[in-house]
Amino acid sequence: MDISTVFTELETAVHRQLELTADDPDVTEAAAALMGVLEPALRQAGTTLAEQAALEVGAQLPDYRVSLVISEGEPQLQVQPREVDVAITAGGNEARLTLRLPESLKLLLEDAALDAGDSINSYVVNALASKAKPPKSGRGNRIKTSIDL
Repeated sequence: MDISTVFTELETAVHRQLELTADDPDVTEAAAALMGVLEPALRQAGTTLAEQAALEVGAQLPDYRVSLVISEGEPQLQVQPREVDVAITAGGNEARLTLRLPESLKLLLEDAALDAGDSINSYVVNALASKAKPPKSGRGNRIKTSIDL
């Protein structure tokens, strides 16, 4: 996101309005002072909008983590897939699941497990764990930012 562009557009619009004052130095000076005061407030407003966008996008993409990062004074949204934190330990499998699947898929899984150097069970458990969604913690998304004014 480029907040500077928005600020430049606003400044250009103010200067266009100043042209109507027939170059009155008092009005020009007041406008310059106003623009100087408004810039930090506009940057904060832009960052707040970016933060709200990150929360909205994050709520609509549950499989992704959306972060707001401030880089060189400009907010940026970063979207990354959520990592699944599933602890898989050898010998710790206590649940059993019976699957019915086509013979052709079973053969593909056996070949893939062999290529990976895993047992078919380990291969399937790891594949399922990588696709499983982590449980929702109920804490919501939190964004930590720092703003340079």
